[in-house]
Amino acid sequence: MVKGKAAPQRYTAETLSFRAGVPLRTVRFYVQEKLIDPPLGRGPGAHFTHHHLVQLQQARTLQNAGFTLEVIRERRGELSLGLQAMATFETQRLRWSEPPSKRQGSDDDEALDPAECIRIPMANGVELMVSQDRPLPSPRQLVEIAFQIRKVFDRR
Repeated sequence: MVKGKAAPQRYTAETLSFRAGVPLRTVRFYVQEKLIDPPLGRGPGAHFTHHHLVQLQQARTLQNAGFTLEVIRERRGELSLGLQAMATFETQRLRWSEPPSKRQGSDDDEALDPAECIRIPMANGVELMVSQDRPLPSPRQLVEIAFQIRKVFDRR
C-alpha cells in the first residue's frame, strides 16, 4: 500500500445533495445555472468531489445571505473573500455569545459590561452598546446606523 494523499472523495449527485443538506433538484439547478462546476465524467460514471461540495455550500450560503444567482455566478472565484468575512463574523458572533469569563482574545479586546455602557435602542430587540469611555457617534451617524440596522432586521 502506498502512503501519501488519500484518493479524492467521489460523490454521486444524491450523496452530494445529502452531504450539503439540499434537495437533489438544487444540485442539478446549481450545475445548470453554472453556480457549481459540472460533475466529472459522463453517464453512470459522473461524479462530484469535495471541491463541488465546497462550491455548493458557498453558493447556498451566499444565496441565503441575499446574493443573487447572477452575482454568485459572475463572481464565483472572488467570493471566497466574502465567505471568509462571513466566517469571521460568525466566529465573532459565537464568541460574543459566550460569558465574558470564557472569551479568549487580546487585552485590547475587552468585554463590554452592559451595566457600564450607554445603551441606544436601534430597532425592536436591537440595542447599540457603547462603552462610557468611548465617544458617541454624532446624532446623524446614529440615525444612519439605526436606519441600516432596521433595514437588515426588518427583512427577517
